[in-house]
Amino acid sequence: MEEKHYSELLSGLIDGELSQEEANTVNRHLSRCTSCRTEYESLLADTSKLDSLSFHEPQDKALQGFWRLPFSGFVRHAGMVLVITGYLLFLGYGFFEFITSDEKDFVFKFGVAGMVIGMLILLFIALIERFISYKTDPYKEIER
Repeated sequence: MEEKHYSELLSGLIDGELSQEEANTVNRHLSRCTSCRTEYESLLADTSKLDSLSFHEPQDKALQGFWRLPFSGFVRHAGMVLVITGYLLFLGYGFFEFITSDEKDFVFKFGVAGMVIGMLILLFIALIERFISYKTDPYKEIER
């Protein structure tokens, strides 16, 4: 009768992901099976080599320093202005083409114009409110 091998559970044993019953079964098997024990020892050696490697994540101070560089605020604001400007130009061109075309009914054009103008007003109000809240925020100097 051929003995069952537990090679698919070895990494789970190393990582501590097996239940107590599964871990006991695999450990009993490792005491008897030399091929699985060799594979287990090889996996343990590889795991210890990988554990010795370390990835250094950027520290909070480094990230905060990046955002405080002289150009970062300018680039962020310039990007936002370009996105909003491009959006408004694209929307304006589409709106102009829609209004000047002869294919649609006047009531339909008036309804779409109202929706677009309403959206632009809401966008403008949101930007103004955001700007005012930023200028009057008493906690803007506190790090979050």
